[in-house]
Amino acid sequence: MKTRRSWWRAGAAVAVTGSLVLTACGSDGEKSPDGEKPTVTVQVIKDARAKPMAEMPWTKGLEEACGCTITWQETAASSWQQQKQASLAAGEIADVTIGGYGGGDWGDYNTYFVDLATELEAMPNLKATFEGSPYSRVVSTWEGKVLGAPGVNTGIVANSSAHLFINKQWLDKLGLTEPTSWSEFKAVLEAFKTGDPNGNGKADEVPFDFLAPSADGWGWFNPNVLLGSHGITVSGGAGNGMYVKDGVVKNYLTDPAYKDFISYMNELWDADVVAKDVFTHDFSQYISRLKGEGETALVGATLWWTPSDAFGSQLGGQYITLPSLIADNAPDAKRTWFFNGDGLNFITNRISVASAAKNKEAALKIVDAFYTPDISIQARFGSFDIGVKKNGEKDYTVIASDDPNINASDWQFQNSLSDGAPGWFVQPGVKLTLPKEQFEVRGVDAVYEHDFANIDLNGDVIYGGVTMTADESREYSLNNTGISQTAMAKFAEWVTKGTIDQDWDGYVADLERNKLADQVRITQGAYDRYRELMKTNNVDLNTELNDPNLQFTENADGTATVSR
Repeated sequence: MKTRRSWWRAGAAVAVTGSLVLTACGSDGEKSPDGEKPTVTVQVIKDARAKPMAEMPWTKGLEEACGCTITWQETAASSWQQQKQASLAAGEIADVTIGGYGGGDWGDYNTYFVDLATELEAMPNLKATFEGSPYSRVVSTWEGKVLGAPGVNTGIVANSSAHLFINKQWLDKLGLTEPTSWSEFKAVLEAFKTGDPNGNGKADEVPFDFLAPSADGWGWFNPNVLLGSHGITVSGGAGNGMYVKDGVVKNYLTDPAYKDFISYMNELWDADVVAKDVFTHDFSQYISRLKGEGETALVGATLWWTPSDAFGSQLGGQYITLPSLIADNAPDAKRTWFFNGDGLNFITNRISVASAAKNKEAALKIVDAFYTPDISIQARFGSFDIGVKKNGEKDYTVIASDDPNINASDWQFQNSLSDGAPGWFVQPGVKLTLPKEQFEVRGVDAVYEHDFANIDLNGDVIYGGVTMTADESREYSLNNTGISQTAMAKFAEWVTKGTIDQDWDGYVADLERNKLADQVRITQGAYDRYRELMKTNNVDLNTELNDPNLQFTENADGTATVSR
């Protein structure tokens, strides 16, 4: 829900250098020197590793599509916020902007941008995207308008960003089986603590480490994903403690299942199997510990994106993924898992057009070109013969760098917009072959297939695209401060001190005084409006995110092919 701070994704923090304006010809709206082609200014926010846009051959396809010359403005993410506010205040918006504006800007500045919904007849490829992937139109809609077009990742990403990993090599050395319940997980962690599973003769094993929630509330990779063991679906778009079942919004912060979860976390703490600095270590310290020491792993279990991303290529192979565990106090619960597949598969507001663009027709053609197969794939993975081999019509293979010192991620970011690209990447008829690094997360995600099957994606998920009105957002934010401060402080206290039983009733009363019921009411209203928009657009997210026409095949050479 777009009312709280955004959470970064593993490996996706963008840091770019400086603000560059690459001007090939004339100012906005002028003709180029040859007097024939119009000029369109395109503002792009991009990764530090990326080459200048004009040096990426695929961008020439954009100029061919629009019959124009593009003047690229390339800005550092670190300085974009300040520049954006100045641009909006002055009303000086580039003709086209990639990755710069979003839902937080539409309220005050929506008149600065073209409603693409009114231009779809001139944009056949974007129109086909909205028709073939109706949820992509829903996530792109703000008060009936489409002010930004999306990136549609179905087929190449996961349904969850957080996965539970455990060291299989340690299990094997100690003669242990994979745990299936909370009690078994605790027993395994206790064995990790005392059994020297990494074999270095030191008592340096950290059985369980994770990122603790911040004072602002729960985020990605936090242990509240264990609430899925009670059948509570924690979703990426939810506000603090919010969840939904059968279309009814609830809050787990006062639920008995939440109390059971915290009591279990206290058991782990008292057993000395949780990292002692879990509430104080920063991100870099956490990641450094996951990477271990050379070939020696230090952490037994954690929550992250993929094993290689968490533990590095040297140690990643030691780890396997665990599905949602059985809660011993709720053995018959229909277990679920953390779900944010809507936000991962449908990226909002990737590209927008200024209403003041002097060459509006050319600007719209640039946007539309991103939704053709050739430019979609190149914008995401790199230019033909550099990042992608074109095998035939709509048939592509992502290729690696010839330099063994450049990994797949760096190579992709150097030559493309990567996951910041607009487009529909695996659209009907497309065949895309990926190297192993590009589809590792699919195998990880597949472990949760039975857990995801217990989630109705049309009524059991609070979607990342849900938006509140300005009045709702103000009321929600005011209430949320007290709720978050109380709940997060108590979580740390109860895990480390175990006083939840005597504190619980007073804690529940505190949250009620802080208007938790009003938060649920506000969220329900926003959620209902969003579901109505889904119905209007004939969205069945169960089908769209589990498209039977989408095929995934692992190949003998270690690659995999995705096709639709």
